[in-house]
Amino acid sequence: MGTVTVVLFTFLSGCQVVISSVTSGFFKDLETSILNSDDPDLIEAGIPAFLIILDGMLEQNPRDVSMLIVAAQLKSSYATAFIDDVERQRRYTEKARGHALQAACFHKKKLCNLDTKSFSDIEEVIASLRQSDLPVIYALTSAWSSWILVHSHDFRALAQLSRVRVLVERMLELDESYEFGAPHMYMGVFESLVPPTLGGNSDKARRHFEEAISLSGGKNLYAKVLFAERYARNLLDRELHDRLLAEVLAADPTVEGLTLQNRLAQQRAQELKDSADEFF
Repeated sequence: MGTVTVVLFTFLSGCQVVISSVTSGFFKDLETSILNSDDPDLIEAGIPAFLIILDGMLEQNPRDVSMLIVAAQLKSSYATAFIDDVERQRRYTEKARGHALQAACFHKKKLCNLDTKSFSDIEEVIASLRQSDLPVIYALTSAWSSWILVHSHDFRALAQLSRVRVLVERMLELDESYEFGAPHMYMGVFESLVPPTLGGNSDKARRHFEEAISLSGGKNLYAKVLFAERYARNLLDRELHDRLLAEVLAADPTVEGLTLQNRLAQQRAQELKDSADEFF
């Protein structure tokens, strides 16, 4: 039994203590330890047990916004980082998006039904959000984006991309450096979805990726990987592609809050490097 799993089940033995301390940050602290891990294999093995316990806690605390945010972010990340089976990915991201939408609704009533409101209502509501709303906005963005990614076969899912974009634009207005420049990283991806030959704006995509890298001091390695994968490959820029991947593979991945993500970024960078000759 993996270390993370042992720790989680040890905590279960004191279930009443855990339940009473959930709102004081237990799950958020455990999430932080996962994000700072430098061993993706260990985390892949241990996260399922954590998610089972988290679901049990949510059964008893269904309106706990902090727990819903943790559940949304971890389920969407687990689905896209560790699950290969498409149907399982879709189930996990569906749950993650549901948690994020619930968290938003419980956080502020006007944020209820963001997936069904008219677009004009969405714009009005999102424009009213403030700095204190950033954790909810970010959780919504990450979970909703992952859901769209794995449901890209469904035009109804793709049609919701404009709603997520409004969220990211508001994050840029409130704090463009949030989570190591994540708002710019998301915008870089959005601007790269449509190739220049079909009307996409590659210049905007590049500026957003470069800004994400700059704001993180070059520490957000996934921004560089996405820059290479989503921008350099779209424009067939082999020189930029190879330079970015070389920088990622040579970097120290250990960064508070980014270590696990950076380790995964290096794995993806190696995959892109290995397939470069065939792609270009």
